[in-house]
Amino acid sequence: MNSAPPAPAVVNPRAREPLVSVVIPAFNRDATIAAALRSVQAQTYSNWEAIVVDDGSCDGTVRTVERYRGGDARIRLIRHAENRGAQAARNTGIRDARGSWIAFLDSDDRWMRDSLRVRLEAAAARRLNVVHSQAYQRCGDGSLALYELRPLEGWIYRELLCEPGPVFQGLLVAKEALETIGGLDESIVALQEWDTAIRLAKHYPFGFVQSPTFIWDRRGEETITSDRGRDARGYEQVVRKHTDAIVSQAGPQILSRHYATIAMRYLAAGEKSEAFRCLRALRRFRREPRP
Repeated sequence: MNSAPPAPAVVNPRAREPLVSVVIPAFNRDATIAAALRSVQAQTYSNWEAIVVDDGSCDGTVRTVERYRGGDARIRLIRHAENRGAQAARNTGIRDARGSWIAFLDSDDRWMRDSLRVRLEAAAARRLNVVHSQAYQRCGDGSLALYELRPLEGWIYRELLCEPGPVFQGLLVAKEALETIGGLDESIVALQEWDTAIRLAKHYPFGFVQSPTFIWDRRGEETITSDRGRDARGYEQVVRKHTDAIVSQAGPQILSRHYATIAMRYLAAGEKSEAFRCLRALRRFRREPRP
């Protein structure tokens, strides 16, 4: 973006310790939710509340959270009567949050001990409302490796229209910023953080923390990224939603590149008819120049 709107008011963690609301969506995560909560309890920054939003689990997730809540008043539990999806669970947590900052953690991932502190310090140093960070990934053999998220900083709206960037587990966002964009879009089936980051980047500059602040466990067979068809549909949803902005800010060639990517993802999922549909759209974009 060429010009910045007036900077919104930001809580300064150096002046006092703001409350951070940690939003954790959970669905049938009895095997992993305890470790996620322990990683929050181990934070060097202690002024937080953890809001676990159980999204209609039918295993022991609720019992496990209740056990941790009984020993730590900072842990709260909200229950959905039926499964509504991770985005809906996150929105529930955001709406009920008491903190001025929102941090996200998935129920099968972990934070590093300084995760909250270093991101709050980065936000305070540059008076930012959005900060994201580098990450480790837990590989299939259980080993840790650097995930190497793109170190995007400043006004990154155009960059995010070109390709995905931050992930939820590394985002620290002022609650007022999430309210400004109207919360999270619950209709997006995958790559929800990409849509969220695009919408935030239209209004706010981003900061980046180079040191990894979380461990992204990518081993689970039930993750969205392992469902290639859903991943392709989510990618297409984000591109369709932001098509006009992609063309005006980044150019029609970027839109064409997105549709080539979507087609390849559908092919990888074995959905050939969807892939060919996207390839036909790609040929149409190349024939018909857009303003």
